Amino acid sequence: MKPVEENRVAVLIATARRSHLLASRALPSVGRQTRIPWRVVVVDDSRSETAALHTDQSVRAWRPAGIAVDFLRNRRTKGACGAWNSGLDHLLRTCSDPRRLYVAILDDDDGWEPDHLECCLALAECRGLDMVASPFLRIEKDTTPLRVIPPLSLRASDFLVGNPGIQGSNLVCRLSVLLEAGLFDESLPSCTDRDLCIRISELPGVRYGATAHPTVHHFACRSRPRLSTAHSPSRLRGLDRFFRKHRDRMSDTERERFRTRARRLFGWEESPPVTLAASPPDHGSPASAPRCSETSRSAPHLIVGMIADTDRLEEVRGLLADLRDRAGEPALSGLDVLVLENGRGRTAGDALRAVVAHERAHGLRIYLVDRTHHRKDAARGRVLDGGASRGRRLPIAHARTALQTYLYAFARSRPGAVVWIVDDDMRLDPLVAGEDGRPRRTPLDLAPVLRKLRELHTSGAVDVAIGAYTGAPPLPFAATVRVQLVDLMASLQWLSLLDPNEVLPDRSRDNAALRSGRRDYYYDLSRSETDRLETPFRVTPAFPGERVREAFVRVAVTAERILAGEQVFRPLAAVPKPLELTADGLQRGGNTFVLDIETLALAPNPSPAIDGRPSRRSDMLWALLQRRCFGRRVATVPIALHHDRSRVATGTLDLERIVDDIRGYAVFSALQDTPPAFASPDGPAIELTDGEVEGIAARVHKYLEERLAAFRLSFHRIR
Repeated sequence: MKPVEENRVAVLIATARRSHLLASRALPSVGRQTRIPWRVVVVDDSRSETAALHTDQSVRAWRPAGIAVDFLRNRRTKGACGAWNSGLDHLLRTCSDPRRLYVAILDDDDGWEPDHLECCLALAECRGLDMVASPFLRIEKDTTPLRVIPPLSLRASDFLVGNPGIQGSNLVCRLSVLLEAGLFDESLPSCTDRDLCIRISELPGVRYGATAHPTVHHFACRSRPRLSTAHSPSRLRGLDRFFRKHRDRMSDTERERFRTRARRLFGWEESPPVTLAASPPDHGSPASAPRCSETSRSAPHLIVGMIADTDRLEEVRGLLADLRDRAGEPALSGLDVLVLENGRGRTAGDALRAVVAHERAHGLRIYLVDRTHHRKDAARGRVLDGGASRGRRLPIAHARTALQTYLYAFARSRPGAVVWIVDDDMRLDPLVAGEDGRPRRTPLDLAPVLRKLRELHTSGAVDVAIGAYTGAPPLPFAATVRVQLVDLMASLQWLSLLDPNEVLPDRSRDNAALRSGRRDYYYDLSRSETDRLETPFRVTPAFPGERVREAFVRVAVTAERILAGEQVFRPLAAVPKPLELTADGLQRGGNTFVLDIETLALAPNPSPAIDGRPSRRSDMLWALLQRRCFGRRVATVPIALHHDRSRVATGTLDLERIVDDIRGYAVFSALQDTPPAFASPDGPAIELTDGEVEGIAARVHKYLEERLAAFRLSFHRIR
């Protein structure tokens, strides 16, 4: 029989620019513990390299025998929450079972009695507890220390108005519980302990207890800035965000008590309701026409290329109908659609032929490259086979390469045309956020957008323009489940507290404020924006006057669409803005304008195989090759489409798809970090020395581990 693994305890310390206090107070108190910790993790949150170096030196000078000590830099959101979460992420990567690891948090300016860990772990192990809090002494200059007793039970309501006595240094908790609670909310610069305890209290089956005597010295010195300092910007922002996050669950009495207490202790005043800046007038946006010079006003010719999945013909019909509606616009000199069939079998599918025939009969100039045509061209060496001759569905990378080959040949006979590569589940009426914060489906005005892009191409600004998405992100749905479950819980909880017959309050402006300035607010695995993971978006009215009862039923019915990849609560929405180029983005290619048609023939869509499986994100690798290897000007533009997943069936967790996506991201990111890989004195090529190969491989593994670690964190929260 396999022996049961013993419980272990790790100490987590976040610090910033206070290496002297860390070295003189926090670390020595850890070293004196009668129960030796398994590991100590110190996370530096300093922006200054000099300050971080001093912290590192303090940690190196301290390292006691028998204890593993890890020094990290905060790799998440700036602030204590990001630093703590960086440390918790590190602990998950290093421990074998998060259920057997307790985490004891210690502020860098606090200290423990020598028996602190022993007392907390003894109680936890004796009573099978998941979380333990100890009494502490609050120490201020020239005053008698105040003994603070933590609550005897863990109830969310106890933390809504104030903190009943659990804060950082007196908290010991299983790592598994912290993970399932979602870790610290990185959008909060203060009130972080209260928010975490609320979420822990709502986990089913969590067992909590408190020790009997104080083992923590909490130094609340007024002579130096702290998160709890009255009138400090971080304290006021934290109170404001905490109140916005939790006010819906407070009673009228609790809201008034919160306001009174926060005003008396910290000088906080409630912020006015969210207002949104008016949209800039008369500028290009997904819903308005950009200004163009007189030389670019000639009617553009558009060639649309799409891959038609024969298992998704309803989506294909929707996109073709949108294109047919625009085919007769006088502002376009012409519109051609080229469709590449991608299905199973060696011969053409009758169903897709019927769809194409219907559109042709209604006036759309549409050309079908069916499976039979593709297979014959592949046999002659004119186009990539990709599995067509064997009757297989083409992997997306091979299908995109074949489509580009056909588009190149087609576009050469139409000089000056713009090629637009569009995924078959896109629609031409994106979600555009209005001044009231509510996203609305708004038809895309193509002609002025195309004229502006041609003008930019003529001026040498862009050869390939990558557009945006609204609605559902083009990601495996498992990468967006966590944040939507947070939204689902918060929305159901809020609705349950309202009168079922009242009109649903409109929280569109609040949601718009949470989206503002963020790119990855919908993405569980974001590397750069991790401060929206535990900030819920609330359900908004589906129509004016919708009642709470109706909204509750709607949420209950549509919640399963989360498992189809739809964004039920956090739909991607375009914001009206000038049509400007952004050079730093190469993200995705299902909405790509090609102004220089030679780019279609310069490179395939590469899909490196890892462990025999092709990875995803070939479109991003293609864009990177164009920029780095062939010197083409690739940019992103705020021209959005609507990604429609309304007809996709709900499914189980598709691990293979998300693994392929993570691998593709890792390869892309590693190559993006390695410009010399694209340099060759003899012309465009990728030439690598053995050392460069090893370097790229190391970068791939780094990004793999980062993204897999993010998925692990989200998986615990989802569960």
